[in-house]
Amino acid sequence: GLPPALAARGHRVMTISPRYDQYKDAWDTSVALEVKVGDSIEIVRFFHCYKRGVDRVFVDHPMFLEKVWGKTGSKIYGPKAGLDYLDNELRFSLLCQAALEAPKVLNLNSSNYFSGPYGEDVLFIANDWHTALIPCYLKSMYQSRGI
Repeated sequence: GLPPALAARGHRVMTISPRYDQYKDAWDTSVALEVKVGDSIEIVRFFHCYKRGVDRVFVDHPMFLEKVWGKTGSKIYGPKAGLDYLDNELRFSLLCQAALEAPKVLNLNSSNYFSGPYGEDVLFIANDWHTALIPCYLKSMYQSRGI
């Protein structure tokens, strides 16, 4: 896939995904972050593992973990194929905002070549509809701060 290929070329690479399950190798980073979703403030945590040169980060929040029981299969976006969860817009707003903050707040030291936060010099690849808010948030929430 693209992330390991970029890492093999010497780039520092992080992927961000919802934590739908207990991933065997992922550990709790102990980093918590407040994210505004709708009219409320939600707390997310980040889990991390390092595989094939890639920092794999999982956003932990009940909106993700409580929806999916057993094998995830087709229950990630809805209770059954063709039916969406009614709060998907909130769930993926939470994911996108957490993804934008992760490179700044996570101090990852997994690689022999890189350590510390990624900082603000980051390229985001929004891969699929559930990450489509990332470019919108970059423009509306971060561009005015020079990011």
